[in-house]
Order: sequence, then C-alpha cells, then structure tokens
Amino acid sequence: MKLPDFKTEEEEIDFWKQHSISNYWEDLKEADDVFKRQRLTPVTIKFDPLVLQKIKMLARKRGISYNAYIRYLLARSVEIEITHKQKISS
Repeated sequence: MKLPDFKTEEEEIDFWKQHSISNYWEDLKEADDVFKRQRLTPVTIKFDPLVLQKIKMLARKRGISYNAYIRYLLARSVEIEITHKQKISS
C-alpha cells in the first residue's frame, strides 16, 4: 500500500485513526530528529535507608534507574503542589 501525501496534520491524524501502520512499513522513513535532554543539576540528598530501598524496588518494577524515579516523583509532587495551591488561591 502506498502512503498518501497529507495536506494538513488533521488529515494525517484522521487517516491514522482509520488505518494500521503495519500496512505501511515499507513507505516509512527513519526520522532525523535529535532530542537533547535538559542539563541536570546535581544535588545531594540523604534518605532513610528503608525509604531508599523501597524507591529502588519501585524503580526496578518500572525498569528505570532509581535516580530517574526520584526525579519523576519529585517533579510530579511539585506539579501537584503548584496546581493545588493555584486552585486554593483562585
């Protein structure tokens, strides 16, 4: 099957809602996009050994490093806190 030329992004979205990508493998090209990660700032933080052990266990379940999991948990908590505070002050 030949992949059609799309005039708009909406047209492409509608197309993929109705078709399977598996029918178009031969028409697809590898993207040249390069995604750069933000530079991270190192910090030192002390954890209770039992808490750190639990964090490492949860990170392993998700298949990520415990450092990445801690960053995820902190970022999520910060967003929740900011959103919650904005709702209260409104």
